[in-house]
Amino acid sequence: MSDIKRYYVENAAYFLTTVTKDRLEIFKDPKYCKILLVTIEYFKLILDYKLYGFCIMPEHLHLIIHPFGKYNFSYIMQMIKGSFARKLNKINGNMGHIWQKTFYDECILNSLQLINKLEYVHNNPVEAQLVTLPEEYPYSSYNHYIKTDFLLNPIIEIDMPEF
Repeated sequence: MSDIKRYYVENAAYFLTTVTKDRLEIFKDPKYCKILLVTIEYFKLILDYKLYGFCIMPEHLHLIIHPFGKYNFSYIMQMIKGSFARKLNKINGNMGHIWQKTFYDECILNSLQLINKLEYVHNNPVEAQLVTLPEEYPYSSYNHYIKTDFLLNPIIEIDMPEF
């Protein structure tokens, strides 16, 4: 197990980042991005958390979540990562780890921190030179905030934060 100590603040949102094992760029495949989005949405319903933002990069995932049920963000990440890994291994006929064991977390306590993290997440594909504008990247929550026509058929629902 990891030596990372997690601190939980009641009624706080969290910026979470997890990386694939050996930084393999498995999310260059749109099919795997869609499977991960469905997994996130499924556990959002089951584990009672709000999803404020996300970005699936080729070798890592950013989430901004607000647990409000009985499950903390560590358990939520464990379920998302484990379920996705089992699905991917089944599809590819593999066994083994898909993700690095640990993940990064940062508590978000106010709207300014939340806006800053959303901007970071949404600009991550631009900084990585995958696209020139955030709205060009299909696997982030940017278009949930900007383009209302995108909301007609979303793969995943975003809970808009109250500012």
